[in-house]
Amino acid sequence: MSIKKYIEHHIQLHTLRIELISGKVLLYNIDAHRKEDLEKWLLARTDDLMNFSDDFISFYASPGRMVFIRISAIKRLIFCWDAAVTVSDAWQYHDHFEVTSKFEDELLIPEVIIQLHAVSEPLVFSDLDPNSDFLGINEESFSNDQFLKGGFISLPDEDGEQNYIPVKNIDCLEVDRAFIYPDDIWEEMERIRYIENNQN
Repeated sequence: MSIKKYIEHHIQLHTLRIELISGKVLLYNIDAHRKEDLEKWLLARTDDLMNFSDDFISFYASPGRMVFIRISAIKRLIFCWDAAVTVSDAWQYHDHFEVTSKFEDELLIPEVIIQLHAVSEPLVFSDLDPNSDFLGINEESFSNDQFLKGGFISLPDEDGEQNYIPVKNIDCLEVDRAFIYPDDIWEEMERIRYIENNQN
């Protein structure tokens, strides 16, 4: 059995490496099923006769992050096969934007990180409440041309002032999953996914 096939059958966590045109490298831990889904999504877009298009690629990554990246900002995506990289700790967070902090032994990750086009420093939003600061968007939002051209992401900053960020200026949005999918909806989605995966 080749190394690639061994990893496909035995490794349940993979590292997705995304190199941006800006030079920044993003590393995300994704499970085997989401890797397969993402590869299918990408392969469907290698057909020159495709009659659909997307502005963003989106996926779920451990630990508990939803990621939306503008395709035009991407240099390339790589599913890492290096076992030393591929089997990294599922709860390890790659601090691409250098915005985390530590409290005792706990790694504090901002709930929302927004990388804007041609801006080196990301916008960071912390201490948010998923109930009052729920974003109300999902993958389908980033397929809506009107939202992409004229929509805004609205979030309060640390002073409590409401910020409105134009979607058309966003290259990468990384957000705690609870601000996209509430726990009850997410648990039901995962239950359905589990059933479907075990039927195939």
